[in-house]
Parts: sequence; structure tokens; C-alpha cells
Amino acid sequence: MHISGRFPAQIICTACALLFFSAVAIAQVDEARQAIDRGEYVRAVNILSQALADQPSPDVYLYLGIAYGHIKENQKAEDLLKEGSKRYPEDSRFHAELANLFLNTNDVDAAKSELKLVLAIDPTNNFASDQLATIDMSQGEVQSALRTWNKSGRPYINDILHNYYLNYGSWVVRHAVAFHPAGTMRYSQWKTTEARLLETENFINVGLEIEPTRIPDQYNAVVRTTPKTNTLQDFAFNILKGAIYETSYVNVWNIANTGMNFTSDYRWSTNKRRLDGALKIPLPLVGLSFVDVGTTWRSEHWNTSNQIEPQFKSSALFSYGATDLFATFKTIPNYRIELAGGFVYKNRYANGNIPQLVLNSENTGKFIAETNLRLNDGTYQNLLHVEGFAARPSVIGNTQFNGGVAELNNRVTFSKETRAYFDWSVKAGTVRGPSIPVDEYFVLGLDTIPELNLLRAHTASRFGKYGNGPMGTDFILVNTDFERRLATIPFFNNLNIPYVQAKWEVFVDGAKTWDRQHVFQPSELLVDVGGGIRLETPTSSFNLTYGKSLQDGRNVFYGRVEKRLW
Repeated sequence: MHISGRFPAQIICTACALLFFSAVAIAQVDEARQAIDRGEYVRAVNILSQALADQPSPDVYLYLGIAYGHIKENQKAEDLLKEGSKRYPEDSRFHAELANLFLNTNDVDAAKSELKLVLAIDPTNNFASDQLATIDMSQGEVQSALRTWNKSGRPYINDILHNYYLNYGSWVVRHAVAFHPAGTMRYSQWKTTEARLLETENFINVGLEIEPTRIPDQYNAVVRTTPKTNTLQDFAFNILKGAIYETSYVNVWNIANTGMNFTSDYRWSTNKRRLDGALKIPLPLVGLSFVDVGTTWRSEHWNTSNQIEPQFKSSALFSYGATDLFATFKTIPNYRIELAGGFVYKNRYANGNIPQLVLNSENTGKFIAETNLRLNDGTYQNLLHVEGFAARPSVIGNTQFNGGVAELNNRVTFSKETRAYFDWSVKAGTVRGPSIPVDEYFVLGLDTIPELNLLRAHTASRFGKYGNGPMGTDFILVNTDFERRLATIPFFNNLNIPYVQAKWEVFVDGAKTWDRQHVFQPSELLVDVGGGIRLETPTSSFNLTYGKSLQDGRNVFYGRVEKRLW
């Protein structure tokens, strides 16, 4: 009984001692915090160093690391905060302070990693999500920023500004915006807005900024647009930029601030004369939709002797001419879905001796429908394009055929910092009918017009005449590219170019064609390899490539302009 009577007393003494030392430790931390608030960082270090030796705690590690950071002892601060995070893994404050430390030393990537660890421990930490989203926005990573905010139901939009003004500078911007005040802005809403604005072709660049307001957890969204200009310098550049390909361009953007554009080009090549003109008209439907109306005139000479079946060799040379009138309607209800449809009427005046190719004056009325679907939009992206077309003499014209094209484009991002990507696409098409006009055949190869199917060691024309590239009523094509950024060159919006990203690329293409009408020879399996330089603006790309055909050893050095897909 005597022994058992002393045992509770020992417990009480131990508990009292622990309470005493805990109180001392708390007092030391409070004293150190007050010293930090007064800017007495060295005194705080001395107090907390003693506390760390006597009674370590999360607060001791945290505030000692903060104090060291203030006196620029960054390595000691980092070591202490990392040790604290290991000892107390559920305390997110260590990662938050490490993020602040790395931001002070301009190590942005390390700061982002620490902020992500904060949110992994405490998903409701709005301060950390704000910091991470703000960093992403400053780096142009709008997708990452909005997805970080959206996890906590933000950013709640107080007002929408256009180029920092309350009033919209153009009506197309007002109708393109897919988000609204007094609601949370989602990434898909911004991407829809961006897709609509770029489709107008009124702007050379489109961007977004999110600004905090005086009201906690409310923000202003700033839609930034840089309009295209119509200066004499711009007109001169457009007339001259395609001279090497015997082509001139005349464009007028945002006519009288209506949002309408007029675009045209004329190719004066002797055997490939072509004139295109189109008017793009935005409409306030489904947010913002578009109607394109225009015409194409062509007068061409063809030499298909390399592709045609032996029995048609004597008729391999022919001329083709036509005047097209077209109208299409396009809408973007969501950036993942684009829908379009339209009609093309071709007044043909071809001249040749192959009836299967409709080389006469028969006309065509063709209906078109197409869609673009974005299925994935992360590190792996893809875009499915499907189009169908049909011509019926019972409706308009003299020809009858139908067909379609399906194309799946894919991109994997290896590095956002270096803009390193691997792209690949699979494309196939078919057209069927009792007779198929030559202009409805699928042509593989390179040309200055963007409608062709890329086979980068083959050209659609030779010595100025079409018919050199593989042709068929059916084809399958695979393009693979690896590209990486070399440099970003600012243009300061001169010539309607904000900047140019220079990239190198290497590629491998594979393709095969067939002809249901047995006019052109089916190709063997074609494989082209090569590389080149890409000069990209936010909306388009100039590609200068060298390609080599593994079948016949031909070499092709070619330049072309295309609309950017990604």
C-alpha cells in the first residue's frame, strides 16, 4: 500500500512538469512571434533556437524557419521547414512557408510544387489555391489556374472587363463571352470564349486575366484582345508575302467595326491560276455563330501521267476550270463541339477525254456537314474531325456522288516549359458515285492551298501542273511529328503578329490510296521522313520542311502556311 500511494504522486509531478515546460515553450513561441512582428529577427532566432533544443514543436520549427528567411539565411530556413514538414506531415503550414521562401528566391517551379502539397493536405486552403492560380496565370497557364480555382468553387466573377474597360470594344466580344457575373467561371467557359473570339479572325491574340476585387473571394475577369489592323503596311505585306509562290493576298479585318472580314487571294501561276474571295459574317446566335459566303475561280492545267492507269496515258493531260459559289454556317456552343454545314455550287468548264472524271461542263451542287469534337484536353489532347458531303442532280447540278472524311488528331505534351510535343494523326476518306469529278478526288502531297492531305515528300504539282501527287477515291494517311521550341521572337503586333515561336520538328508520314473508278493507279505503301522549322503565331504557322520519300528517294524542300490546330 505504501508503494502504490507514492505512484500517483509521481504521475502528478510528471504531468505538472510537462505542463510547465509546455507553458514555457508556448511563451517562447509567443515572444518570438512578437519579435518577428517588430522586425527583431535575430532575437527571434535566438529564442526559438533555445526552444528547439528544449521543447521542439511545430510552431518552433515554423517560426524559426520564417525568422531565418527574413535574415536571408535561406538554406537554414529551407532545411528547418523541410524537417518540420517531415516531423509533422499533416501540418500544411510548412509547405506554404516553403512556397513563400521559393517565391522570394525566384524558384517558381519549386514554389508551385509546395503549393500543390498544401492543397493535397488541405484542399480547402483558399490562400494556397489563390497563390498557385496566380502563378499559373502569370505564366499563361490559364487552364491550370482555372482548374485550381474551380476545385474550391472559385473564381466568383464580380464583373467582366474588356481590355480593362467596363464597356465592350466590339459587339462580337460581348456575344462570345460564355461566362457571366455573379457566378463561378469555369475553364470550359473561358475556352469556349477563346474559341469564338479566335474564330472571328478579328484578333491576333486573345487572353484572360483574373483580378481580385475589394470584396473577399470575388474577382474581375479581364478579356484581353489585340485587334488586327488595316494599315498600308499590312496591305503591302499581304500582297508581297506569297510572292515566292506567285500568290498575293488582300484582307480587310473588322469592316467598320461590324466584326465582318473580307479575305482574298490570287495565284497568278500560269498553270494554276486561282482566285478566292470570302466574307465572314458573325451572328449573335448560340453565343456567336458565323456565316461564310464567297467564291473560288480556278483555271488549271493537269499532267497525271505519273499517277494514271496505262490505258489512260494518252489522256493524262487535260485542263480544269470552275467557278464555285459557297455558303457555310458554323457555331461553337462549347469549345469541345464545333458544328458546321453549307452548300457549294460548282460551275465547271473542264476539258479532257476521261469521262469518269467529268471533264466537261457538268455542274455540281454539293451539301456539306462537319463537326469537330475535343475528347481530351489535358496533357493528352485529341480532336476528332468528321465531315460528310453529297451531290444530287435531283436537287441541283448534274453530278451524283457522296463521301466523307474522318480525322483523329492527337497531342502529348512532354514539357510545357520547352514546348515539347509529340503529335500524331490518322485520317481516312472515301468518295463514291457513278462518276466522280476530278476535283472531288483526294490528293496527297504539298501545295500552297491548305485543303490537301499532308504527305511531306510529295508535291501535288510538278512543273506548275497538278496531278503529280498520289490521288484516289479512297485514302488513309498517318502523320507523326515531334517538335520543340527554339525561341520566342517578339513582333510587338507589327504586321498583325504579336510574336513568333520558332520550333524544330521531325516527322514520319505514311499513306496509301485506292481508286474505285480505276482511273488512277493505287499507290504502294508510301513512307516519307524529314524535318524542318515551324514559325508559329497564336493562330497560324509557317512550316519550312525537308522530306525524303523512302520509296523512290525523292527529296522535297517546301514551305507552306496552315491554321494552327493546337
